[in-house]
Amino acid sequence: MKPRVTVVDHPMVMEQLTLARDKRTNQVAFRKAIYRLGRFMAYEFLRTMETQETPVESPLGEVTGRKIKGNDKIVIILVLRAAIPFVEGMYKNFPMARTGVISAWRGEPPRFPIEVNYAKIPVIRKDDVVVIADPMLATGHTLLEVAKRVAKQGKPKRLAFLSVIATMQGINYVAKVFPRAEFYTCAVDPGLDEHGYIVPGLGDAGDRAFGAPH
Repeated sequence: MKPRVTVVDHPMVMEQLTLARDKRTNQVAFRKAIYRLGRFMAYEFLRTMETQETPVESPLGEVTGRKIKGNDKIVIILVLRAAIPFVEGMYKNFPMARTGVISAWRGEPPRFPIEVNYAKIPVIRKDDVVVIADPMLATGHTLLEVAKRVAKQGKPKRLAFLSVIATMQGINYVAKVFPRAEFYTCAVDPGLDEHGYIVPGLGDAGDRAFGAPH
């Protein structure tokens, strides 16, 4: 089964992605770019949500309007720490979303073991739409571990991974275990280096947004 991948290539998305990729972009500007990309990605994701008709009366008469159906059923899973500005942007379009937080750390190649230091995930209901947010979907090891932990809390109606940049290697790695999952990203880059970083990518998103640890 071929993974369900949507690449969001709106001109505004491409402009912010270009800013985020540029090594000359400072910490504040980088964080703002990731924030804007989160907002745009959530906007595009809402295109896939069902809508329902609702009557409304304007100052001059009655008209049939539409509302998003299930906007209160979205659960965002935030992967610390790089996803913080990404998810902050998403909240602009997912204002009623419940949120889970996971601190996951990917170890060294070639096995890339995942260490989870903190996980607080809400109960997942069958009519929920779960969005796992992480700017970089590289090898897929981290997001697969996150998805497995989410699955222990319940089976949602939909499971989607939203990223800024992904690789097909990472997407395929996750999709083997979650074949019905959906993947939304701004770009699918060619591959990974020997350390598991996306090339050309944009570097370490967490370090660029919040500063490298000393």
